[in-house]
Parts: sequence; structure tokens; C-alpha cells
Amino acid sequence: MSAASSVCAQLRFGVDLGLGIQQLSFSKSVVDTKNRTGFYLGPKIHAKIRKLGLGADVALRYAQKNAAIEVWGPEGTDVYEKEKMSYIEVPLNVRWDITPLKAIGIFVATGPQWDWYLGPSTWESTDQFKATFDHHTLSWNVGLGVIFFKRLHISLSHNFPLTSQGSFLSSTYNTVVQHVEEIDMKSSGWQVGLDFYF
Repeated sequence: MSAASSVCAQLRFGVDLGLGIQQLSFSKSVVDTKNRTGFYLGPKIHAKIRKLGLGADVALRYAQKNAAIEVWGPEGTDVYEKEKMSYIEVPLNVRWDITPLKAIGIFVATGPQWDWYLGPSTWESTDQFKATFDHHTLSWNVGLGVIFFKRLHISLSHNFPLTSQGSFLSSTYNTVVQHVEEIDMKSSGWQVGLDFYF
């Protein structure tokens, strides 16, 4: 961003907030997961090279994601657990803005995102399952949005996992026989964002 500023780039500061719909996924279908909503909020910096529309933005935000897991117990009953998970997120996106009109425009953006999980390393429910979370994960964002009066940016993006969210140890039952299996766990989801630049 400092290099971009030295070649007559426009540097703007703003607030990044939005809603997310996340889902945990597993390498094998031994449990059921449900889509859960969350939110994020934090400061953001956007740099754009004038007349070209090319630029980049970076944010530092707090995010709360909600996870839900359902497994079957030894007596055929389901065990349902949900947790609130807190993160520090740093998305870094390359953007291309198209603004044929002064009042409205569109943009596309893509780039990596680093997440730091702030919660406990393990999450377990009696003897049915135990999830072990990695505190550092990497993902990739792809999105598009609309620009209103240069200051207000509304976006829709999808977050793809690049690294594992952690491991999941599941105790499944076949009649009265218990089977323990460890599988990989990942997290992906959609984000609806609103940025306001000062």
C-alpha cells in the first residue's frame, strides 16, 4: 500500500462489517452439521491506483462464528451441540473497480485470509465426539460488490478453506458396537459485507 501511494494511489480508511453463514465440513460423512450465522467488524484500509481501478484492501476484524454438530448416541438418540467461536481475521484482497458513473459502480475482489481462533483448542460432548481446532487457518475469498457514492461498498463473497480447521474424533455406533474414527475438519461459508469509507 505504501508503494501504491507513491504512484498517486488513493488511500482510504473505513469500517468493515457484515454477516457470515458458515458450515463445518468433514472428510467423511459421520456427523451432520448445520449452517450457522455469525458476524464480523473491524477497521479497513483500501488503496486504489487512480484511473486504472486496480487496488487492494486489508482489514483487521473480530468475527464471531457459530458452529453446530449433531451425532447419534449409543441408544439411537441424537446429540446436538452448538458453540460460539471467536476469531481475529485478516483478509487481504486485490480489487478491480468499474465505475462508469460517479454515483454507482461495481467491483470484483479476491485474495487470502488469515484467521486466528481465540477459543479453546478442544470441544467435546461426553463420549460421542471430540473436536480439536487449529488456532491458525488460511482460506481464500472470492467476491463481488456494488459501490454507492464512493463511500458505501456492499459485497457478497465466498470463503474457501485452504488449510484444515482441525481434527474431529467421532464415536459412532452400529447397534451396540462402538467405532472411533478421526477425520479432517474444514470451514467454509458466505459473507455479506458492508464497508463505509470516511
